[in-house]
Amino acid sequence: MPDSGDLALVDGRVLTLDPDVPDGEALAVRGGRIAAVGSTDEALEHVTDDTEVIDLDGRTALPGFIDTHLHVPLAGRRMTHVNCRSPPNESIEDVQERIAERAETTTDGEWIICSGYNLGLVWEAEGRHIDRWDLDEAAPDNPVQINSVGGHTGSIYNSAALEIVGIDRDTPDPEPPAVIERDEEGRPSGLVSEEAELPLLEATPDESGEERREAVRRAVDQLLEWGVTTAHDAKTTPGDLRIYQGLAREDRLPIRLGMMIQGDADDDGSLGAEGEDVLEALATSGIETGFGGDRLYVVGVKYFMDGAFTGRTAAMHDPYEGEEVPEDSPRYDGLLHIDPDYFAERVERAHEAGLRVCVHGQGDRGIDHILDAFEAAADPDEDHRLRIEHGGLTKPEQLERIADLGVCVSSSINFLGADVSRNWVYWGEERMDWTYAIGSLFEYGIPTAANGDWPVATGDPRLALRTAVTRETVTGEVVGPDQRIDIEDTLRLYGPEAAYLEFGEDEKGTLTPGKLGDVTVLSDDPREVPPAELTELDVEYTVVGGDVMYERGAGTRY
Repeated sequence: MPDSGDLALVDGRVLTLDPDVPDGEALAVRGGRIAAVGSTDEALEHVTDDTEVIDLDGRTALPGFIDTHLHVPLAGRRMTHVNCRSPPNESIEDVQERIAERAETTTDGEWIICSGYNLGLVWEAEGRHIDRWDLDEAAPDNPVQINSVGGHTGSIYNSAALEIVGIDRDTPDPEPPAVIERDEEGRPSGLVSEEAELPLLEATPDESGEERREAVRRAVDQLLEWGVTTAHDAKTTPGDLRIYQGLAREDRLPIRLGMMIQGDADDDGSLGAEGEDVLEALATSGIETGFGGDRLYVVGVKYFMDGAFTGRTAAMHDPYEGEEVPEDSPRYDGLLHIDPDYFAERVERAHEAGLRVCVHGQGDRGIDHILDAFEAAADPDEDHRLRIEHGGLTKPEQLERIADLGVCVSSSINFLGADVSRNWVYWGEERMDWTYAIGSLFEYGIPTAANGDWPVATGDPRLALRTAVTRETVTGEVVGPDQRIDIEDTLRLYGPEAAYLEFGEDEKGTLTPGKLGDVTVLSDDPREVPPAELTELDVEYTVVGGDVMYERGAGTRY
């Protein structure tokens, strides 16, 4: 990789996002850190023979985007899967055509894996979900799995896949919340979830270490193209950590990577009390939040409290609206993925060990359990920065508790602007006023950053910027308009607010002299384009530590 760390960006606009450092037209980076922000002449004073000088020609530099919640290996892997999202697909037939195209180049008997399917909605053209028989038509000679977009609601399989594990008409119904969905004749229709899905997950091909490493590389390249200079990996396994360390040793990790290490690990990769106690292993070895360097470091330990809005499994106090389901179904009012009492013990143990807890919380019932555990464990005189990941539904009484406890929120605001926003009809207009409630989070003074939870939604920060300002969904509807924020505050979601969530405000998040030279250059000033056109801004350069890692038109540079 480039290693001089010397760069000058001149004749453009520089948005520092630091109220104490005026915006300028140029900046200089020396040895990987910002040396000056101001006029072009002032920046050129820091130029040496090793300095790369780039004429911005009016383009805009701002602090490198920090995405506080995504899944690096999973995102890279899903980039190779059959795309079942809507859009671009608008019907079951569209999905069938994509699967059939993949089947033409796949050996008979080999698995075809598909991703991005939205189990929260039926297809408008057909008025139903895709089922096993649709998949049989598309790929009669291959087992097929379609992953749900949220990853919390099971998968859809074809007949060849179900036959591998012996799921048929005579298979008894599993205990809720597990589901084997059936048609009117009692035949499994393809959707299998929770414990019932475990044999199918075990039957799908394992990913080799080299394949997972390539998935990481693929995802990192995409992040650079989106202008992301720091990413928080939201479920780092021991195997992932080895890959990241290997890439860092080889000087092949071009972004900064903060790791939320999964706290408990079952053999099947899920989280819970029955598997390996990773938290205890970290505590025993003395690893605390912040351990590592400025390129690879520990953000905290990760847990899951509840499910997701996609598929109606986020844990809600009031049941979902729309489609009627039995009260014992996980899709009635959601489900919890971890026992609240056990989670409270985990938070206490992490606190004792100096490890910050980052917990997936979407529904208001799930978030209440999280806050109960945080309140029991936290010392009000200490700066914990405990984190709620996603923060889906936060009502006023919860916002007050979050603020009083000093809890931070990594908001998945991208969900509203991406295809997963089609699910909002299931929790109703009234609850939408408090969904991804960034306006209220700012009003209550709650440290709030943004994320795309890629690959659940896109990891492109430009969509989050547009969505936070407009609250416009993929269908063109505006939901929860009172939660809009202005573009100046929106830019903070990927800058200083995001840096604060990782205890990194002294090192990044603003273009302040002395901080790391992480810069994203956009084609125009985001404050001056119409909000609806924020996604049309081009990422021209992505700079990490003063080295250009991505240039539009030329690709990555490492």
